[in-house]
Amino acid sequence: MKLLRGIGRVALLLLIALTPGLLPFSKGAAPVHAADWSQGVVIRADRIEIKGLLPLLAVGSDGKPVLRLIAGEAKVYGMTMAAANRAHGWGMEIADGGMVPIRGLQVDATALGFRIKGLPIQIGDSIPSIVLHEVFMKVDRLDAKEIDLHGLDMSTRPDVSLTPGAPVLDLRPLVKSSGEELEDEINRRLREMATEPSEDGEQEDAVEPDGEGEGRDSNGRSDPGDSGPGSDPKPNDPDQPEPEPDEGGEKSADSEVPVVENVKLGKTIGLVRARELVKAIKNYDATVTIKKGRKEAKADDYWAVVGLGLLRGTEVTLSAEGRQSRQAVDALARFLAGR
Repeated sequence: MKLLRGIGRVALLLLIALTPGLLPFSKGAAPVHAADWSQGVVIRADRIEIKGLLPLLAVGSDGKPVLRLIAGEAKVYGMTMAAANRAHGWGMEIADGGMVPIRGLQVDATALGFRIKGLPIQIGDSIPSIVLHEVFMKVDRLDAKEIDLHGLDMSTRPDVSLTPGAPVLDLRPLVKSSGEELEDEINRRLREMATEPSEDGEQEDAVEPDGEGEGRDSNGRSDPGDSGPGSDPKPNDPDQPEPEPDEGGEKSADSEVPVVENVKLGKTIGLVRARELVKAIKNYDATVTIKKGRKEAKADDYWAVVGLGLLRGTEVTLSAEGRQSRQAVDALARFLAGR
């Protein structure tokens, strides 16, 4: 068994080492404007549990953009790594149907697809823990400090397929005039890979909680019993925004002056809490904006709020205009800060 594992590691390391060279076999080839599924390296997995994920936009071996995923620890279930070059009639697959633990992982992907039942991945936003389902990645480069293969099935054959079985985010056609536009487009596509929770806030699969707080999963989602602005108020509930004033109330003299307030988040705003936030803010006659760094979102836009990646400890700026701008900002500030 130790001998087989040793052979497996050697084969896997060889595959990783050959990854950059498997992509452009012809130096005189025309620029590729979309993924070439006839050659390269692909990783597929049923499920990947990650602790400590940082997604970044980087430059690949061909000078084009790649999505770099840096993970402290990962547990990969149902993994298959495939490499092929149809023009040369060559292909290889390495599969492990069990759980493959990986430490110090860095993957540069030119195309990828997955489902997330939790907070969406956004470039530059670190995520303490997250679970990816039905994973597909076309790899430009892969580095790992440690990979442990418990079971191994390796084969070489010319008909190895690299084609994804479902739509994926292909970075190759995303040629934008600026890096900011490219990042915004990739973030938009990444948000589409997230599954919005059901109305009752039922939790989905998640990495084992990291102890940062009861009543939420590792992707920052609230427990169904975690009260917020979308649930029945409790006495002295700090998460419950104040009720909307009567419509007959007079317009304040400074209602045309934007209200601005900085807030440090006392809790992570995951999918369920984002729904509560959006539902509550719509009760106010005001246009409210949440700004995090150079990113901003309207507080009544669910996916835009989710896309900000509002993790506990993050500092944001709230701004509002309208008849009830002060009330809206005060209520939202209390909800975000957990006061």
